[in-house]
Amino acid sequence: MNKSKFNTEEILNSLDGIVRAEPKPFLFTRIQARMMQEEKLPELAVLRFITRPAFVLSLALLFISINAYIALNDVENGNGEEVSQPIAAEYVQPDALPYEINEMP
Repeated sequence: MNKSKFNTEEILNSLDGIVRAEPKPFLFTRIQARMMQEEKLPELAVLRFITRPAFVLSLALLFISINAYIALNDVENGNGEEVSQPIAAEYVQPDALPYEINEMP
């Protein structure tokens, strides 16, 4: 019993000499210099521009407006109905009974 108490006290006392770890001198400036070098890469500049919300929204609005223009232009010219009729005719199923009627003679 005394032995387990000794181990517990030894474990608790082992944390007494712990101090906070200190970084090497100029570590922060080295990290900052490396980040500045990577910022100057042209690939990252393009990526930063593409991921801006203003660019993404304007690109989405451009695609939506092109799509709306094409759709409205087809309806005005009468092309919209001609395209949809053959497609609709393909999907119309004939009225068929799920069973056959067999007449007995």
